[in-house]
Amino acid sequence: MNRGIHERFHIRTLDELRAAIARLDLAMPVEEDLSVLGTSLQLAGRTVPNRFAAQPMEGFDSSPDGSPGPLSFRRYRRYAEGGFGLIWFEATAVMHEARSNPNQLCLYKGNVSAFRDLLEGTRKAAKSTMGHDIVAVIQLTHSGRYSKPRGHPAPIIAHHSPILDPRHSLPEDYPLVTDEYLDRLLDTYVAAAELAAQAGFDGVDVKSCHRYLVSELLASFTRDGKYGGSFENRTRMLREALTRIGRSVKDVFVTTRMNAYDAISHPYGFGVDPDDYRVPDLAEPKQLAAALRDIGAPLLNVSIGNPYFNPHYGRPYDFPVEGVQVPDDNPLAGLDRFITITREMQAHVRDLPMVGSGYTWLRHLMPYVAAGVINGGGAAFLGIGRGAFAYPDTPKDVLKSGAMDPEKCCVTCSACTQLMRDGAKTGCVVRDSRIYGPEYRKARRFSLDRLREEAARCRNCEYATCRKECPAGVDIPGFISAFLDDDIPAAYDILRDANVLPEMCAYVCPSEVQCEGGCLEDIFRENPVPIRDIQLGVCRLARERGLTGVRVPAEPPVGTVAVVGAGPAGIAATIVLMEKGRRVVLFDKSPHLGGIPDQAIPDARYGKSDAELDAILRPAIDAERLSIRAGQELGTDIALDDLRAEHDAVLIAVGLGQSPCLTDDSPGVDAMTFLARVKSGDITSVPDKVAVLGAGNAAMDAATAALNLGASDVYLVYRRSFAEMPAWPSERDNFMAAGGHCLLLTQPVGYETDSEDNVTGLRIARTELGEPDESGRRRPQVIPDTESTLTVGMVIEALGQSLQPALRDALADIAFTDSGLVQVGRNSFATNLDGVYAAGDLVNGGTTAVRAVAEGMKAAAEIDRALHAAERKQE
Repeated sequence: MNRGIHERFHIRTLDELRAAIARLDLAMPVEEDLSVLGTSLQLAGRTVPNRFAAQPMEGFDSSPDGSPGPLSFRRYRRYAEGGFGLIWFEATAVMHEARSNPNQLCLYKGNVSAFRDLLEGTRKAAKSTMGHDIVAVIQLTHSGRYSKPRGHPAPIIAHHSPILDPRHSLPEDYPLVTDEYLDRLLDTYVAAAELAAQAGFDGVDVKSCHRYLVSELLASFTRDGKYGGSFENRTRMLREALTRIGRSVKDVFVTTRMNAYDAISHPYGFGVDPDDYRVPDLAEPKQLAAALRDIGAPLLNVSIGNPYFNPHYGRPYDFPVEGVQVPDDNPLAGLDRFITITREMQAHVRDLPMVGSGYTWLRHLMPYVAAGVINGGGAAFLGIGRGAFAYPDTPKDVLKSGAMDPEKCCVTCSACTQLMRDGAKTGCVVRDSRIYGPEYRKARRFSLDRLREEAARCRNCEYATCRKECPAGVDIPGFISAFLDDDIPAAYDILRDANVLPEMCAYVCPSEVQCEGGCLEDIFRENPVPIRDIQLGVCRLARERGLTGVRVPAEPPVGTVAVVGAGPAGIAATIVLMEKGRRVVLFDKSPHLGGIPDQAIPDARYGKSDAELDAILRPAIDAERLSIRAGQELGTDIALDDLRAEHDAVLIAVGLGQSPCLTDDSPGVDAMTFLARVKSGDITSVPDKVAVLGAGNAAMDAATAALNLGASDVYLVYRRSFAEMPAWPSERDNFMAAGGHCLLLTQPVGYETDSEDNVTGLRIARTELGEPDESGRRRPQVIPDTESTLTVGMVIEALGQSLQPALRDALADIAFTDSGLVQVGRNSFATNLDGVYAAGDLVNGGTTAVRAVAEGMKAAAEIDRALHAAERKQE
């Protein structure tokens, strides 16, 4: 019978399952009596209340320091409430460099309390919902060749493999991990196990599956030294780790999730026939299992292959997403192989209970096969991995109703695997779509395979219209072509030639009305090349590879320039000045760099600039070319005359910072202040009804933020029509999609307040549009006798921006335009004061980050040119 034909799942009944098993001539047992799944089992002095085990599936949702994050707590609470008796907590790194993802859990002395809270919450959920306690095992890991602690590969390998090395682009001379490193790693495992005991875990698993470091050592036939070659040497790390933990750490038992069959060719795979990697050879896995039992392990979790990178691993899935390779096995044959391997391992060491796995493809028929396996002595526990992501209450449903709900089961689409590959938070995209649907779409949006596919649509136009629409004039076809050639250094250099802050700008600038708005594909197909996404992908890769740092000249710096304002314009100017050989002192009133994007743009659009700016500026700080004076405000802490006296030139690049108020004694809240306080966490709630005055980007951001903070009704009050709204289409659409209300042709005219000056209402009047004003938009005119009151508890004012009075006073000697902005030379950015320049919002009135960057770069070039001219005169 041909078992090598993949079939989709179309089995509804037990009779259909039995017929498929018979057709494929398999030995898979089926048992209709599920009572065995509800029986308890004694394990190392503890009682496991049932035979359901939640397998250690990584969620990659830790906080930055490796502590469990909110989704971690949610996942294990759901497992506990769902009835799992044995919960195997996910792979937790024993050191930072051992993480396979920047968001993987990592256990160390400083976060034991967080893991204790996670475990206590899980136990409490099990007790309150199911009335039983759980047995909790934590899996400790070193990711080895899959290490990616900072988001880019940093492999630590035990041996060279012609099968695995090419997949990781490792050269033949890539260094192997040393015996000395492995000796120290043993101590690290023991220390981590002690921390796990302090957190309250029952058991500790030293992960030895899926080709992570300890698993790779089991197959290190070609390695020299005490951790390679012989069976004794290859198993040394696992055996000694369990032995030393068992001797040194009280109150926990030791175990492992172990690959019994690697499914890759000998001598690079463990448990494989030397002549045919598709055939298991369990002699050594059985020998190791017996040794682990003798060490004191009370159970063994059996795994095979690697579910992410090998179509022969034996665990079936169904319709893989995004081009994942379909296994060449029939799914039932693959599961039968897994069951057979586990059964043979269990038969060899009958007194070592084993966790079997691989059942998820069977969906609602899973418990009937598992019951048959357990009743037949083929395993002691039903381990559920991806199926638990989808259906965390599987045990409860089976134990209480005797069946699983087919509509709650995992559909084996492998989308959770794709999330893992894309470095996103991982869970069930289909059954837990509220949480993981957006994660999946976001991860796919920025995945390299998708970006390359989209980049290939670029027509590489001469005199490209996309470039024309970019305020910085980035050579867009050039950087996209370099990206397609996988030349990330060249792609990033092309970007930074025109825009030294390309990552920030890709996040915050309106690509749909700038570069992408000029893409020919938008005309032909209404589907422009996603230039913003490709730019972000290039920037992230460049930063991960250490390519983004400022290029400091080898020669000593000449002259010093003071830059006031650490927003996009000021940072951009600072970078250019330093690369031209100048020393820069950077001042900002905020304790953090980044300006408005960092302080006020909502997290949904832009988080923090720390990673990008630190990577860019660090070389200059280390070389003492840059001094940062945070918390220094012009006019309060520093004076312009002092800066002119102490530096060769001064660039003023501060924001405007002042929003016009509706009334002189306005009780409203300034939009930029509101957004900054929301982003910092100072504002966490708003009244039920909120009005926002204005229709620019700040207004839209503030209105959307108010909705996200729980307001039932948010009214955008705008005196013109929809067509005149200055906000970018994406911002407007976000507000509307969030459920906001637009009161168009409506003029705010005043406030109503209570005795304590709290806002109770906004007085509004209807308007109609007259002739265009100086902006080209039709002028709104109030319609007489139309005034009414809108009942609201908060009003956010977003009526534009102007220079703060204190800043205007600090710049008293500088000439201003009729519109209240700093007056500069048309191309020089020089003010009327000798050696003083200005760029950014206080010159252009506030537009986009990319325009601010472009102006900052041009101003820096003009400053350098003027200083060179002065230096030549002195010579």
